[in-house]
Amino acid sequence: MKAKAALFFLPLFAGACASANLDVIQVGPWFGARPWREVEVFSSREETRSPWGAIGVIHSPPVKAADGGPEVARLKARARRAAAAMGADGVIVTVDSAVAGPQLGVYQEPEIFVSALAIKYVTAVSTPAAK
Repeated sequence: MKAKAALFFLPLFAGACASANLDVIQVGPWFGARPWREVEVFSSREETRSPWGAIGVIHSPPVKAADGGPEVARLKARARRAAAAMGADGVIVTVDSAVAGPQLGVYQEPEIFVSALAIKYVTAVSTPAAK
């Protein structure tokens, strides 16, 4: 009987872990994938070293702020790998707090999420001559 219960709950547990996927939105052309270690990680736009264009926006599901340290580090690494799959040269990663809705008399733990912007450096800028 215990084996049947385990077989029932195991897929539910595995499904819950798998549902914590990143949301990836394509906002520009994607390029050939590259090794994730080649993708530079920035914490602000000012840290980038040359002109760039955005190719993807990445959002994580919210996590409890109390679990922030290791879970946020894992989500940042996943965002970097997602940017590498797009062919990005870099990724700008920030951690934001999720706004809790008004729930009368209900305590809700603060949540945070990772937001990232995958970028591709501009290597050759060509603009048509003005007429």
